[in-house]
Amino acid sequence: MDALLAQLAPQALVFLMIAARISAMMAVAPVFSSRSFPVRVKAAFVVILSYVALPVVGGSVALPESLSAVSVGLLIGKEILVGLAFGFVAQMLFAAVQFAGGLIDIGAGFAIANVLDPAANLNLTLLGRFYNLVATSAFLAIGGHQLLVAGVVKSFDFIPPTEMPALGTVVAGIAGQADDILLVAIMIGAPILVALFVSDIALGILARAVPQMNVFIVGLPLKIVIALAGMAILLPTTMGFFSDLTGRMFGDLSDIIRASGGG
Repeated sequence: MDALLAQLAPQALVFLMIAARISAMMAVAPVFSSRSFPVRVKAAFVVILSYVALPVVGGSVALPESLSAVSVGLLIGKEILVGLAFGFVAQMLFAAVQFAGGLIDIGAGFAIANVLDPAANLNLTLLGRFYNLVATSAFLAIGGHQLLVAGVVKSFDFIPPTEMPALGTVVAGIAGQADDILLVAIMIGAPILVALFVSDIALGILARAVPQMNVFIVGLPLKIVIALAGMAILLPTTMGFFSDLTGRMFGDLSDIIRASGGG
């Protein structure tokens, strides 16, 4: 333990800044921010990963001989902002997926039954929760959690601990990703939403042709069957689409980090 402390002492501030960026990313990033991920495990993971990354990051960092408490606070705050931005962009993909499930829930009649998501501690509709689980499975299957960790460590090459990023570029990049949430949600749910819309039209025509029929009693189970059958049929395609979206998300995240760091 003494040898470890002696090794960390000259670069304690660099170690703290690395840990701040990684912990901020884990606080909001998909999978890592899950409440089912114990806090002690997260803390241990941050410490281990920061220690492993210290020789790579610290070797190219030249700290001033004297830093005031305000300067140290600003550097730590900057690392927290970069980590939050990194994890927030990754989380937007899951927000779009959950939104797509919510749109289908509204059309199929499931929106009336909200459930509590124990991972995110949020109220989600049934299919929103299902799509979130599918997206998480696809994210883990392609190694998204590993790419996320590797990406946040690689980000120190473009935004070193002692340099300030172009905050305007970071904000613009995050805003651009937020603009795509609705588009991605519609792309995910479009086939089922169109099928539900056609069923509504058919039920409307049927209600005019056969006024004696109770369309609400007939339509609700019909729309549930259409939604569930459509999800089952499209599940392989949806998994592939999630994988493609994850790859595109990492590409966009890399572009934002490079642009904000001037790399």
